[in-house]
Amino acid sequence: MLKTLIVITSLFAALLSFTAHAHPNHTAPLPPWQAATAWPDRVIATFEGDPSTGFAVTWRTDVSVGRTIAQIAEATPDARFDVVADTYRAKTETVDLETFVTEDGVKHSLENVGLGSAHYHSYVFKDLQPDTLYAWRVQGDRGKWSEWFQTRTAPRTGPVSFVYFGDSQNGVRPNWSRVIRAAFQTDPHATFFLHAGDLVAKGDSDYNWAEWFDAGKFIHAMIPVVPVPGNHENIAVRTDGGTGDRVRTRTTLWRPQFTLPKEQELPGTLHESAYQLRISEDLHVFVIDSARRDFSDQAAWLEKALATSDATWKIVSMHHPYFLPETFDRRPEDKLRRDTLGPIIREGGVDLVLTGHVHTYSRATLVSRRGPHAARAAGESVSGVGPVFVISVSGAKNTDIWQSEQVDEMVGDGAPDMGSLSLDRVAGNTPMFQHIRIDDDVLTYTAYAATGEAYDGFTLTKSEDGAVSFVEGDAAFGETRLFENTGPYREWWDLR
Repeated sequence: MLKTLIVITSLFAALLSFTAHAHPNHTAPLPPWQAATAWPDRVIATFEGDPSTGFAVTWRTDVSVGRTIAQIAEATPDARFDVVADTYRAKTETVDLETFVTEDGVKHSLENVGLGSAHYHSYVFKDLQPDTLYAWRVQGDRGKWSEWFQTRTAPRTGPVSFVYFGDSQNGVRPNWSRVIRAAFQTDPHATFFLHAGDLVAKGDSDYNWAEWFDAGKFIHAMIPVVPVPGNHENIAVRTDGGTGDRVRTRTTLWRPQFTLPKEQELPGTLHESAYQLRISEDLHVFVIDSARRDFSDQAAWLEKALATSDATWKIVSMHHPYFLPETFDRRPEDKLRRDTLGPIIREGGVDLVLTGHVHTYSRATLVSRRGPHAARAAGESVSGVGPVFVISVSGAKNTDIWQSEQVDEMVGDGAPDMGSLSLDRVAGNTPMFQHIRIDDDVLTYTAYAATGEAYDGFTLTKSEDGAVSFVEGDAAFGETRLFENTGPYREWWDLR
């Protein structure tokens, strides 16, 4: 009886804690890393056009700041490099944090009661030189400047590298911060950082976004961000001016925070949510908004974009995986997404598919008709694997999916396990980041734990006729990390 009472009391306390976190009281002073002021904050670099000749910058202030500016200069060793900086007037928009008015309906956010509105500012630097380091800064109110950041434009040719993160989502400021900082230590000169959806837990929560921006701090501004929308970047709104049915739609905070390409062939509801970036002559990245119920528009766009791309390497990123364990593959849109996008990805020359959503790590390859896809020996080359599919998580919320019996049965046997794919490597209880380097016809992939150990790795090499050979590295053959053999774990709601 005493044990039962303790459990009930603990659950009740957890519920109260969760409720308090879900609906914060904004009558108390906000954390200094959340409150908007006349000084610029949440400063971030993204790509809006050609990454080799420009990048976009976005920042936030309170509503007292109307007109403001951004400055840029080529970075030189000179002490006063800034005296030749060019100055540009920023675009400013007002965002009501308490009432979200979307194309699908209205939501009165309980997350942001008392916060009022904020100003988001942006500018797109254009006509820059490829593979060149630039220094830039942004202003809030007159004389209230950010620090100078340094960002390098993408090269037109030659090696490029980037980092990919699965869901950050929960425990972002206290726990995910170490992951993004470890990634920055691993490759401080990366061309971009790609975030494969569910950056935060609640897309309408200003507090959640404050955590995400503060966890990355200057990194978000130094290395351009390629954000992929997930289901947690959606919010529930009511149609008919707030009195009708509830539907899910993209949070109105997405576009003001990230300045991204608008694909004119897609409807306006998908602008800055689905887009493509030709990073260099070797790399073409395609972002899909998978948190939808209809994929026909994106499928037609992706099929055409893949067919017309002459890049050596084509990478697709979307939040929801192409393959899912049975316990997750239960919604009609999961099957529709796979049936609609799967053939296009397989037949469109895609080399790598980067996803999240399931809060675990999994790597899989298409089982080739020409024989087993995995030699299961480090350094042994295999051909005909099709695209490599990855699910990853970078945040503190991890899901216990893989058991040792499953791993022994499925992983690395070359047989189809799910979605016509064969599992090659899995992990549990292990937030990760993935480093990808492309140098001409060679793509090198390494998955790192937050402490810097390589957990998985492979190399793809492409011949002149487009055939790809697949070689797994030593890191792919270490002990499988599972909840059964790793440290103690507490669920995400314990993070505070």
